[in-house]
Amino acid sequence: MANYAVQPGARVVWCMKRRTTDVRCVLLSAGMPVEVQVVHGRDVVVTEMFQEEWMAMNWARAYQERLRVQGWNDVPEESAS
Repeated sequence: MANYAVQPGARVVWCMKRRTTDVRCVLLSAGMPVEVQVVHGRDVVVTEMFQEEWMAMNWARAYQERLRVQGWNDVPEESAS
């Protein structure tokens, strides 16, 4: 898994796990528009662009909730790396 925390303007918003697979939501906000990537394992599976960071965060929270419904579990922040 790439270390998004060291990329300028990037941060991991959440990380979830099901069995041995992890999924992370990465926010890239170095400027406008704000980009959100959902990374499944090592692959970027979804990329969305938003005009404002608050819109990106709302979308990320909604996506996370959909994964919870499908059986994904939250990974504590200290275990996510």
